[in-house]
Amino acid sequence: MKFTLQILTIFLFASSLPAGAAIQIGAVYCDSGAQAVLDEPSWRGAQLAVAEINKAGGIRGEQVELVRISGNSSAADLKNNVAAFLEKNQLAGMVGLSDSDLALAAAHQAVKRGIPFVTSGASSPKLPGFLGSGFYMACFGDNVQAAAAAEWLAQAKGAKTASIIYDPAFSYTRLLKAYFSRAFRRGGGKITSTLSYTPGQTLLVGPAILKADAIFLPTGSAADAMPVIRQLRSMGFPGPIMGGDSYDSPPAWMNNPAARDVFFTTHAFPTTRKASAAFVRNYKKAFRTNPDSFSALGYDATRTLLAGIEKSKDANPKNVRAALASGIHIDGLTGPIVLNKSQRIPKKPIALVDASQPDNRKLQITPTLVPAP
Repeated sequence: MKFTLQILTIFLFASSLPAGAAIQIGAVYCDSGAQAVLDEPSWRGAQLAVAEINKAGGIRGEQVELVRISGNSSAADLKNNVAAFLEKNQLAGMVGLSDSDLALAAAHQAVKRGIPFVTSGASSPKLPGFLGSGFYMACFGDNVQAAAAAEWLAQAKGAKTASIIYDPAFSYTRLLKAYFSRAFRRGGGKITSTLSYTPGQTLLVGPAILKADAIFLPTGSAADAMPVIRQLRSMGFPGPIMGGDSYDSPPAWMNNPAARDVFFTTHAFPTTRKASAAFVRNYKKAFRTNPDSFSALGYDATRTLLAGIEKSKDANPKNVRAALASGIHIDGLTGPIVLNKSQRIPKKPIALVDASQPDNRKLQITPTLVPAP
């Protein structure tokens, strides 16, 4: 059973972590496979949060050590890696992951051992119910981002009809498909056609899909979406194509003709606020690259867990769980994060992004007709 661990040594701000740090937390992020494009920025954001708290003196005078548990973007691999590590090591808590199926597999290994887990980007609103107490989300739920997409297409683009094309391989895409359909219909729109597809295969598109005012295309990644978008354009579909936060990989869309009239919902990350501007500056200094919204999510999730540890009387995971359940409120880069025993998903705004300007997060939406999880 092979698993990869990366121990963070805090050199980012000329502050070194002493050996045998008293407070150890885990960060579960894929370093290979399809999810690495989202998880690597989140891992960097998590490192930045730990570096900052250590530079400020740590927690109760103790430094924090961040341990990475990696995987290859498969649920089985992550489940085994997390289980193997936790059989031999004790953590105050864990953060991580940007995919709901992977989070379900990995976080189950933590919470069943009493270790709290805060996911940075796994957005299924069903996860807290599946995993039980001790599991929290630093991101919005898929029902909220799907509702924002439905409302924006109807109001800003005048869409009265929409078709849905989705990859059924992921909980994420299946949930977005279902939530979008409910929200669009509730707003008075009509779903004219729904088509499932397998990445890499030629689409068998009927005329009803191409006649719709808009197409909702939830996929596992921006890379998966682009071939479908190109096929739809070659078939003559001229209207807006909408996706979810899996499209949020700005380098993939830059100067890309496929980005025309493509939009996606994602996590708010206003770079003009003082705290956000400082984050961008420190991130670029530490990693020599620009942050994105998943970088900010990794930072926010880690700060949420650290706030629970600070509120707890010690770093015992049982007490950290109790502290999180008693209520945590931080002003996150991606929106306010208010969590407690009865609210384990934060209520946050949704950013609506034009793929041809993937770094512009100025348009933020709080939808009104949100389907229940």
